[in-house]
Amino acid sequence: MGGAPGWYDDPDRVPEQQRWWDGQTWGELTRGGPGPRVTPARGGWPPYADQDTHQDVIGTPDRETRRLPWVLLAAALVVATVFVLVFALGSRDTPPIVGPGPVGPPPSALPGPVEPDPGIPPGAVRIVDPDAGISYAYLGEGWREVDFEQRAEMRTVHGQYIVTQQAVPGGGEFIAEATSGLVAEQFGPTGPESYDALAGPLADSFRANYYPGPNEQNVLTSEPVVVDDRQAYLMVFDLRWEITGYDSTGERAALLIMDTGKVAPALVFISVPNTHAELYGIIEQLIASIRLL
Repeated sequence: MGGAPGWYDDPDRVPEQQRWWDGQTWGELTRGGPGPRVTPARGGWPPYADQDTHQDVIGTPDRETRRLPWVLLAAALVVATVFVLVFALGSRDTPPIVGPGPVGPPPSALPGPVEPDPGIPPGAVRIVDPDAGISYAYLGEGWREVDFEQRAEMRTVHGQYIVTQQAVPGGGEFIAEATSGLVAEQFGPTGPESYDALAGPLADSFRANYYPGPNEQNVLTSEPVVVDDRQAYLMVFDLRWEITGYDSTGERAALLIMDTGKVAPALVFISVPNTHAELYGIIEQLIASIRLL
């Protein structure tokens, strides 16, 4: 498929949904239905890619590219309507003639970029995780889409992140993130009745794999919740550490385990270091935006 970067009808034929085309491949950012691709590295995460690869993914499409065909079509309709009216008025024995009905654009395998739908509110661009069966809000400018296939706690990984410290001891970057995927097989098959028992081991795994140690955990919330009419379990906790070389001395994190009808529950993980405590509110914001596909 060719064509300039822009928003196009979803290739999966999802009704009223558009997907971002970067000129070479389909992205995972969508709008109107149910983002740049870079890999962060924190501790054991894979190396990150060139951060300039997919900047400005939510640009405004060229508004002039579709205007001329519509102008010509409108002009043709006007001429046809005038001709019909003149013919009707010239014959008294002919009953009134109703004008032509709406005429749609010709079908096309590759429609041009379209103007933003004024009915779509701000924040409608979403991250779609087809593996976990959910979508959730794209958090806005500066947030980049992760680009790695797997992590210890998830079978596949989708989501977004921002860099909060460029370099940390041992290499890599420190980030704030909002990621999702199906719970990894090593945690075993579980149903909603055992989500509370699953939350602790998952939190321990995140602490061991992605944070400086030793660190201390203070659980703020650990309770069953309902998300988009589905049973789920939410744990929110603070971490604290005193490690030379890190700008942050702690982090607020949340993990949500959610039944989506898949072979394993969906897992959403959100974390923000205390150097960016003003972003703690994205935890509640993102969880409230989760929708089942």
